[in-house]
Amino acid sequence: MAEFFTEGPDLWGQLQTLPEGRNPAVVFNAHITGLAVTRALGKQGVPVLALDRDGRAVGLQSKYVHTAAHCPNPFTEEEAFISLLKEIGARLPKKGVLFPCNDEWVLLVSRYREELEEYYLFPFAGLEAAESLLNKKKLYKKAAALSIPIPATWYPDEWNGTVPDDIPYPCIVKPIEQRSFYESFHVKAFTAQNKPELHSILERTSGHGTVIQEIISESLSDFYSLCTYTNSDGEPAGLFTGRKLEQYPLNFGTGCLVESADGGSFEADGARIIKEQRYYGISETEFVYDKRDDTYKLLDVNTRVWKWIGLPVHAGVNLPLIAYNEAIGKADEPVRPDGKYVKWVYFEDYLNVKQERPGSFHGHLTDGEIASVLSGEPSPSIIEAVASADDPAPSVQQVKNKYNQGYVCPC
Repeated sequence: MAEFFTEGPDLWGQLQTLPEGRNPAVVFNAHITGLAVTRALGKQGVPVLALDRDGRAVGLQSKYVHTAAHCPNPFTEEEAFISLLKEIGARLPKKGVLFPCNDEWVLLVSRYREELEEYYLFPFAGLEAAESLLNKKKLYKKAAALSIPIPATWYPDEWNGTVPDDIPYPCIVKPIEQRSFYESFHVKAFTAQNKPELHSILERTSGHGTVIQEIISESLSDFYSLCTYTNSDGEPAGLFTGRKLEQYPLNFGTGCLVESADGGSFEADGARIIKEQRYYGISETEFVYDKRDDTYKLLDVNTRVWKWIGLPVHAGVNLPLIAYNEAIGKADEPVRPDGKYVKWVYFEDYLNVKQERPGSFHGHLTDGEIASVLSGEPSPSIIEAVASADDPAPSVQQVKNKYNQGYVCPC
C-alpha cells in the first residue's frame, strides 16, 4: 500500500521514484470507481497516482497506487486543483494519462485541456463532443434525427406555458444538465404522479433546463448498458454489455448488482450516437427495453468511467487499459468479452436494498457468491467493488468509513 501523502516535499519526493519508462496514470477521484481503474491499470504494471479531496477514499489505500495525494476540492478550489495538476505534471518522467472518475472532474479538466496538455494525455474527446452527449436535450434530439428509439419526451422550454395533455402519469422530470441540478436538489430526477404535481416540480426547477419522459419499465432488469472504449476513428476498441439487477438508492440510484448480458439492437445504436457526436473515450450508454414494441430506448450517455466498470474488466474487457494504451500510441486489437457470465456487486449497497425492500428483491446472490464476496478470494463468476484478498487495505478503510461521520462516496 502506498503511504498517504499531502501536497509538499513528500509528494514531490515520491514522484521522483516513478519508473522512467512508463507514462503514469493519474486517477481522480479515488473512491469505488477510482479503485477499479487503479486496479485495472496497476495490475498491468502501470504506475498510478491517485488523487482525492478526501483522505478517506478507499482507492487511496490500494497497493496498486504508487503515489496517493490529497488534493484541493475542485468544486470550491478549482484554480488550486488545476495548479496542483500542473505542478505534478511538471515533475512526471513522461506525460501522465488522466482518468477523471465522475462528470464534474471530467468537465473541470476539459475546461483547462489546452493548458494541461503540456503535461498530460487525454484518453477522451474534448468538451464540445462530451457536452453534446451529456446535454439531455441535444442527445435526444440527435437520437430522434438518427431514428434511434427514445422514450416519449417533452421539452418544457419549447412550450407556450401550457402543459400538454398527452403526457402520461407518472412521468419523470430530468435535468438537461446534471451537475447544477444535483447540487441544487441532491437527486437525479423527480417523478410526477399527476398534472398538478408536474406543475409544482416545473416551478421548483424553473431555474434549470429539464425534459419530461414517459416511464417505460418498473423492472430494473430491463435496463441495459453498452460499455465501450471508442477510438478517435469512432470505432469501438473495447465493448461489453451489462444489465442492472439492483440499484441504490432505490429511486434513481446507481447499480449495486449488475450482470453481463447479451447485446441487442442497442449495440449498433449506442455506437452510432457516439460516432455521430465525434466522441472518443470510455463511455457507458444506457438503454431501457420496451416490451410494448420490442425496442431498446436510449436513456443516457456517461462520457467517463463509472461505478461498476470493474465488471467489464473482470470479464476480460479492460477498458481503462485500452484507453491508456490508445493514449500512449499503443493501439490494441478490438476486445469483446470471452462469453463467460459474470456479476459485479457493491455489497454494502446491496444489503441496504435488501433491508429497505425485502418483499420485492429483484437480484439475488447465492450463498456461494456471498461467501466468495466476503472472502475476497478471486472468483471467475463474481467480483465485489472493494473486497479483495489480494488488495485488502481498501476494505479496511471502508470499515473505518462506516464510523466516520460526514464521509460520502461520490460515485
